[in-house]
Parts: sequence; structure tokens; C-alpha cells
Amino acid sequence: MIKLFSIIVMLCFCTQAFSLSVMGSYLEWQTVPGSNDRYKVRLILYLDATSAELEQQQQPVYLFKNNRHWETGNRKWLHFESIMLERLSSREVGQDTLACAGTGSWEDFDGQRHVFVNIYEKTVNLPDLQRLSSNNGFIIGWHSIGTRDGKDSNSVNSGNAFEWVTTFIPPMTMTGARIRNSSPVIGNLNTFFVCKDDLETIQFSAVDSDGDQLKYKLSKPGIVMSGGGLMHGEIFARDLIWANGYNDQNQVHGNPGLTINENTGEMTVKADEAGQYFIGLSVEEYRNGQKIGAVSFYYTLVVVDCNQQQVFDKKLYHDTTAVQTLTICQGSEATLTSRQTFPGPQPEFQWTKDGKPIWGATSQSITVKENGNYQLLTTRINGCPDSFDSETVNVIVASSAGAALDSIPPICDISAPPVALNATPFGGTFAGPGVAGNTFDPGIAGVGRHEVEYTFQGSADCPGSVAKREVIVSETPVLDLEDVLYGSRGKPIQIVVKDSLDVTYQWTPPNNLNSDFYANPTSTPSGGITYTVTATNAYGCAASRNVQIKIIESILIPDAFTPNNDGINETWELKGIEGYPNCRVTIYNRWGTVVFNSVGYQNAFDGTVAGALQMPGVYAYKIRLTENSPELAGSVTLIR
Repeated sequence: MIKLFSIIVMLCFCTQAFSLSVMGSYLEWQTVPGSNDRYKVRLILYLDATSAELEQQQQPVYLFKNNRHWETGNRKWLHFESIMLERLSSREVGQDTLACAGTGSWEDFDGQRHVFVNIYEKTVNLPDLQRLSSNNGFIIGWHSIGTRDGKDSNSVNSGNAFEWVTTFIPPMTMTGARIRNSSPVIGNLNTFFVCKDDLETIQFSAVDSDGDQLKYKLSKPGIVMSGGGLMHGEIFARDLIWANGYNDQNQVHGNPGLTINENTGEMTVKADEAGQYFIGLSVEEYRNGQKIGAVSFYYTLVVVDCNQQQVFDKKLYHDTTAVQTLTICQGSEATLTSRQTFPGPQPEFQWTKDGKPIWGATSQSITVKENGNYQLLTTRINGCPDSFDSETVNVIVASSAGAALDSIPPICDISAPPVALNATPFGGTFAGPGVAGNTFDPGIAGVGRHEVEYTFQGSADCPGSVAKREVIVSETPVLDLEDVLYGSRGKPIQIVVKDSLDVTYQWTPPNNLNSDFYANPTSTPSGGITYTVTATNAYGCAASRNVQIKIIESILIPDAFTPNNDGINETWELKGIEGYPNCRVTIYNRWGTVVFNSVGYQNAFDGTVAGALQMPGVYAYKIRLTENSPELAGSVTLIR
């Protein structure tokens, strides 16, 4: 009750308390799904930050019979019901910031008026509103608690008046049948400020949940001069009086003036006068060709004489020369400055170093003596919120010792990618074989020793100098050796590597080697083993290879056999040779003629050649168990 009384008091006594604060408003009447007699009443208010409405938790809405809806001028409206809506939400509307206004009635415009949208709502039951049975339907209405500021360019009597919006609701019943209808819902509006002489498009659209056809038009905004409201049950409405040259269809002058698309609601305007304009809009709904409802929407549009976009000189200068890199000698200093001129009041300056503000550096020039990236930020240009950031200048403090070029490790492969060259102070140039920009390409330079040169030009304060470095491009050592060697357990076998000049060797593991750094060491293996040899040249370029030593197990070679058909010792049996499926066995007679030769020894020698018996006697043999194993040689006696 205390809150309600406060609203009544504000309605009655605060006509001079507030300036323009409500930027737009309209009312909705929405059916509640699943119910025949419940409706939501919703009030949408667009408010600026000065609005007395902004913090209101409740808003009163009034219901009127539709008996004088089209004759509001200077008439007393008697409401038969009042509904108190509760605030659901309040949020700021995102807008584009315009350039600062020039002169005129909007000289106090700061480039951005903050606009908020408040939504109020309450669900009502029709049985509680028995007087809604008017055959002509009814009207819901709302008026502000603060008055307009009198700055509307298109009206002569809106000052000290309250904004007034209404929504026409059709009858709840007609010819005995209940009519379900929801008013149109208007989409979000986020354009309240436009620039003079710019063609602007303002999106104003609505949807209707009942599928009714919607028509948009410009209409006269509503105002009330005073309101008894909840206390007296009466509202005094008055017609808005247009200023000279303005009317319902010409609410903003321009080429074109303000127009609205009847079917889409899209508005266009190219205003030719700066100012504040009180705009009236209507969204009418039609069903089967008959108008059944209407929503009035009032809207405040501000036309700003935007500053012409200024072209800024964003360069920074050292003396009279624009610079992006500035080198100074250690212990000296230099001045950076912006040469941009500002005809109006001086803007605000702030220098930054590496993206962080420099305390106290708030003039148009700065003296620098440290490494870093310097930038000037300029705001409040001509007293407006315009701003620009200068280009960045990289300040390099060079050592008085002169140029220095980082060493470059030897490069072991001419196919290696280019190597970055690093030198101080920054800003010099590199030269030499294989050099491109600040990289060295070993593929272009080729194998050999190359000299790379870094030249720093310097300045008057810090003379230039030259630094040189040698770059070595080497080939990786080549290791030429057998991958597999065969030997006997406990017998020395030499590992042979084709030697390269200026190469050192390292064998791992060192087990059973006479030396782990010889090029051709000797191994006395006790079993199979794999060695890794690494060859490293004088520049640290290295290559590695593996060699595997496999142990050849002994086989039993008889020195005689007796192929005499007694079933005993009929063939020359080689015990253990089955472990060498690729062995080669060759037998010769006394004249050196080959009488037996085989790869593999699946069929043992039985003393015959092509089925013919061979003479008794001594035969020579040669056996090679593997391709790289030592050859076994001896003789065998054939006895009959």
C-alpha cells in the first residue's frame, strides 16, 4: 500500500521533476496457452539513465471502454479497472555510438545516451474483470510519471506532458462465441540516435501469435496533461499539436523524411535537421480483412549533427621524420611526438610502453631512453568521445660496443632448413653466401666455410659497425660396412669400415672388442652380438650404423663313407648342416672335376654321379655355410 501511494503521489505532483527519460513504450495483451480466461498484460519501456521509471518495481495500467478511443482530444478518460504490473527485468540496450554532436539544442549530447528496456507484467483472470464485455472491445493504457523536456522539434505542446500509449483489444465475446486474441509483439528496438544527412534504416517489426495480418503506419503520439490515475479514476488526454510543417505523415523532415513500410514496418529517414523528434507509430491487426486490434507505440528519435570523420595522422615523428623503428645509443635519449593538430580544445593524451600506460606521460610528446614499443593514445578529441591510437614505434637502445652477431653452430646437412640469424642492435642488415634477409640457407651456400656479415648503420649518437661470423656447412660422415658378419664362437673376426678423413669412431657396446674407438676393431665373440658404430667429424656432424655378428655353429664332417649297399654309412652325412638351408657343398675328384654341387644339402652325396658309381678314392670338398662365412675345405675317402 505504501508503494502504491508513492506512485499516486508521483503521478499527481511530479510534472516538473523530470526531463526526457522515456524513449519509447507500448503495451501487450497476450493469451495464456492452455487457459480460456487468463491473459498476460505486459508493458515495455525504453528508458534513458535519467529516467524516474528506471528503478520502479511496479507500473499501473488502466482499462477503458472503447467508447471514445478515436476522440481523445481534450477529453476525460474514465477507467473502469486498474492493474498493477510487476517488473520482470531491466537491461541496457546495445547501440552504436555516434560522433559527438556539434552545436544546437543537443550540445549536451555526449555521443551515447544509455538506453535501458524495462519489462513489467501481470497475469489476469477474465472472471475477475466482469466489465470487459463491451461490444466494442476495450483499451488498455499507460502514461509516464515523468514529463517530456519540451525539446521536441516537431511539437509545440509536448513539453511538461506525460507520454500516453494505448492498445486496443477486441471484444472477448461476439455473437455468443468467445474470441481469443493476442496483441502484436513488437521486436527489440535499438536505434534511438541517427546522424543528420545520413540515410538511415530503422528496423521496427512485430509478430502476431494468432497469425493476423499486420499493418504499420505513422500516427500521432499520445499525451496526457495530468492524470488522476488510481486515485480519481480519470485521465485527461490531449491531442499533440504539431509544429509548423509537421503532421502525422511528416514527423521528421528530410529527403526522404521519416517513412514506414506498411507491410514490413521498416522505417527510413535522411533527416536534414538535428533535433529531438516525438514519433507516433501504430501496428494494426486484421483478421479476415477486418481490423480487430491496434497497438500504439511512441518513440523518441534524436537526430545528431555528427562531426565529419576526421582523418588523423597516426605516425610518430623523431624530429621531422616519421619513424617506426628508432635506434639510440646506450646512455642517450630521443623525443617522439605526434604532429596531429587539433582545432578545438586539446584532447587527452596517454603514452604506453609495451601496451601499458606510462605514468605521467600525458602530453603530445615523450622523451625515451629505454627499449620498448611506444604508442600514443588520444581521446576526447574536440571534446567528443572520438579517439585514435598512433602507430607503434620500436625503440632500440644500442650498445656502445657496436654490432654483435650471434654464433651459428656448424650445419651438418645442406638440405637442412634455413637458419635464423640474430644480431644486435636491431635494425642492421645481413650479407654473405646463402643469406636472404635474416636467414642463412645451407642449400644455397653449399658445403664449406662461409663468412656472414652484419652491418649496423647506426646514427649520429651511436655510430655504425660491422660484425662477422664464420658458418660451416659440412656433410654428414658416410659409414660403409657390412650389416651382418659371421664368425665362430671364441675366434677373432675383424669388423671392417671404409675409413673417412677427420672422423672419430665410437663402438657400443665395447664387449669383446680389442678397441672401442678403432675404425676396424676385432671382436672375439662369445655369442651373437650387435654393435653400433658412430662416426663424428671435426664439426660435430655424426652418423651411426649397426653391424650384427652371427655365430656359425660347428658341423660334423666325416672323413670317409662306404656306399657298398650294406645299409651302413651309405652316404656322406654332414651332422648339423640342416641349420644352414642356403649352404653350398662342392666335391671334386682327383683331377679337380666337380662331381657333386648343391645349394642346401637335402640330398647327401652317395658316391654316384648321374647314377654312375664313382671310383673308390680320395675326393676334395669345399663347404660355405652362409654367404659371408669362412669356407670349409678338406677331403673325404670313398670306400667300397
